[in-house]
Amino acid sequence: MDIKIIAEILVILIVGFRIYILESMQVNSVADKMFSLYYLKNHYPLLGYFIIFYIVEIILLELALFNIVDIALIFFVMIDIFVVYRHFFISLKTDDKDVYIDTIIKSMFSTLTLSEFNQIKNEFTKPQPKWKLYLNEMMVVLFAVWSIELGV
Repeated sequence: MDIKIIAEILVILIVGFRIYILESMQVNSVADKMFSLYYLKNHYPLLGYFIIFYIVEIILLELALFNIVDIALIFFVMIDIFVVYRHFFISLKTDDKDVYIDTIIKSMFSTLTLSEFNQIKNEFTKPQPKWKLYLNEMMVVLFAVWSIELGV
C-alpha cells in the first residue's frame, strides 16, 4: 500500500472517530456539539483532547509523513481557536448543558436583553441537519486529502 493511501485512511479514521464519538453522545444542535466536547474534555481528558484537536493531529501527520505544511488546515485551526476552543477552556466546571450554554452566551456578549438572550439560546439549541453539524469535519477531510495528493 502506498504511503499516501495510508495517510488518507488515517485522516478519514481520525475524523470518523470524532464524528462517531459525537454521534454516540446524540448531538443534534450546535449547543449539543459544544457541550459534548466540553464534557469530554472534563471527564475523559485524553479522549477529549484527541477529539478536540483532531485538525492539529492531521497537520502533524502530514508534516511527519510528507513534510507538508497544510495552510488550509492551519486556517481551520486558527478559526477554531478564535471561535470555538475558547469556550472549552473556561473556569466553569459543570455537567449541566443549560448552565454551560448560558455561561457561553453571557461571555460572548457583554450586554443582552432577556429577549436577545433567549433568541441566541434558541439558535444554539435549534436542531440542525447532520450535514450542517459536521460540515467543518468534512471540509477538513477534503482539504487534508487534497493536500496529501498534491503535496507528494
